[in-house]
Amino acid sequence: MSKDMLENYPKAIIFDLDGTLIDSIPAHLHAYKELAMSEFGIQLNDEKIFEHFGKKSRDIITALFPLCGENIDILVETKQRLYRQSFNRVKLLPGTKKVLRIAKEKAIKCALGTSSSKKNVEVAIKEFGLEFDIIIAGEDIEVGKPNPETFLTIAQRLDISPDDCFVIGDAIYDMMAAKKAGMLAIGVLTGSTTRRQMEEANADVIFENLLEFMEWAQLT
Repeated sequence: MSKDMLENYPKAIIFDLDGTLIDSIPAHLHAYKELAMSEFGIQLNDEKIFEHFGKKSRDIITALFPLCGENIDILVETKQRLYRQSFNRVKLLPGTKKVLRIAKEKAIKCALGTSSSKKNVEVAIKEFGLEFDIIIAGEDIEVGKPNPETFLTIAQRLDISPDDCFVIGDAIYDMMAAKKAGMLAIGVLTGSTTRRQMEEANADVIFENLLEFMEWAQLT
């Protein structure tokens, strides 16, 4: 997609959180590996966890540990606690504050559509001083990405048509959910997903980072 296809600014930009606005992947990897070792005595490699990044924690844990059964709630809470305990590993990604500020100046609604838990979102927002018009976290929806419920819920609550929304995310599940929602799917390579994987997920356009997106969208 070229610049000349961007006739007007979107009415809303929906951002993923982990790997898109904050570099939280090291903390999440640490949490899942600690969970695997402490609860199951097994070692997980990065690639196995990356396969499921972008989904809700409950869905990731179910995929990683198929026999977890009725212990799933305890495992989810343990994983979230381990993540928050290692939050000192989390950094703000370049362009995050700038894109939110400029979008606000141009009267573009900014939403957060994340599979992360509300507690994890609250920690990130407080730590980095992020502001959004609406936030939809993992507990706010029935079915997580790649189902489009997260993004469609945001559009409905903002009273904005899906085709007036951009979705920016770092995972293939962000792209799949955005396409199903009828929104522009914008991939950023600041997470664990490769350009080829983004292309295979049918991302409409792919950028190295938020700063490159802002230049393309003339949000500078």
